[in-house]
Amino acid sequence: MSLPSRIEAEQRYEKLRALALEVTQNSLTGNLKLTQITPRALEATQIWGSSRLRQYNWDWPQNYSYYKKSYPKRFEIAVWENNILTAISLGRPTYHATGLRLDVVEAMPRDLGERSNVFDTIILAYEIYARMINANHIRIMNPVNETVKAFYERYGYQYIAKGDYLTRDIL
Repeated sequence: MSLPSRIEAEQRYEKLRALALEVTQNSLTGNLKLTQITPRALEATQIWGSSRLRQYNWDWPQNYSYYKKSYPKRFEIAVWENNILTAISLGRPTYHATGLRLDVVEAMPRDLGERSNVFDTIILAYEIYARMINANHIRIMNPVNETVKAFYERYGYQYIAKGDYLTRDIL
């Protein structure tokens, strides 16, 4: 039996990503809309570069292109509020596929407009996708500073200094 082709893998995980977002969307109240990362979302991140509050200048269009080509099992989410991109995230399974990595998450900087705290929504979507791929934990990779690390710890994540990530088992 041969391994699935890259295209078949992309199509299979595309369906799982869409289903994870749909299940998450159905659990929400209010005016948040969840999508996969689209060209419109990537374009919207470019505005964030003008912020004086942006923590890290991550090039979303370039890095997303790399992820899309390299990781068919990736998880991706764009969060829209009142038709404005308010957060975006990318992750992928761990090397042995026992966990799901949240590699990058970024919210629209507050000096560019009001937005809700959507981390609860993002992490719920990651947990749903992780269950779909039989992962048993989530890892938040490389927190950008101590404040961000402490934020994740309030959600029950434990910091692992050796790997520079936080982890929490999926309930």
